[in-house]
Amino acid sequence: MTKPRTSLAGLFRSPSMPEKDILIVDDEVDLREVFAGILEKEGYIVDLAGTVAEAKGLLAAHQYGMVLVDWRLPDGDGAVIANLAAEVGSHAFVMSGYLREMLPGNVDPRRTVMKPIRSVELLAMVHACVGAAPTRKEN
Repeated sequence: MTKPRTSLAGLFRSPSMPEKDILIVDDEVDLREVFAGILEKEGYIVDLAGTVAEAKGLLAAHQYGMVLVDWRLPDGDGAVIANLAAEVGSHAFVMSGYLREMLPGNVDPRRTVMKPIRSVELLAMVHACVGAAPTRKEN
């Protein structure tokens, strides 16, 4: 098992803008790295997790403006993470290539995203939920 990458940008997180921070939860390392790269290039602060347990730890420690979580994770149902995130006020989405197999009532169907997700779709979804990334002051 590899240690999840948490963005270096997270080390410089501004406590005044957590509504712009994003958590991506997916057991596919390459996918979450690509998503993080796209969002960080736009200026968002992104944290990453590969399991339900890792995501619960990050949610307990930080408020996120948006959480994007894979439905099928090695240690459980990603919809649990989406529901936890939504309960604390985050915009939460479950993504999967298998949405048709999801049990009715497991997650709000308006908050599901079919994989694969193109970069323009990812950015449009993020912008609609949390707006543009905060601008950073240069020293």
